[in-house]
Amino acid sequence: MENKNKDKINFIGKIAHFPKNSKASSAYKFLENIKISKNKLWYFIIEKEVILKENNKYEELQLIKYNNKQGINCYDFINSLKEYYKDNEIIFKYINELKIDGSDSFSIIRNIPNIEIDGKKLITILTESIIKILYS
Repeated sequence: MENKNKDKINFIGKIAHFPKNSKASSAYKFLENIKISKNKLWYFIIEKEVILKENNKYEELQLIKYNNKQGINCYDFINSLKEYYKDNEIIFKYINELKIDGSDSFSIIRNIPNIEIDGKKLITILTESIIKILYS
């Protein structure tokens, strides 16, 4: 990831939101190269578009710890989104069908349908929720 892309990275508190379809390894190297302090940045988020067989498009969302000594367990946190959305019937029905992989240091939400709810893509809703919860 080149330094010119730094302008496309959205820094929100201790979170960096990288451009869509960035590679996690490249994002990590980029942060290391520009010498971002791990005390100032704890996580980074990447949205990806995945094309499965027969041109079915799904999206996935990656939450990766940049500072492994601070912050939450990524996998447990992402799993807790089900509880966060339990009162929102529209989103909750999609949340229950998502596949979540990961560990303490990273989490991937897979099979996010490419749909809009109230004018926003589901992946955007999830990303904004994760940022909001981690930022508060």
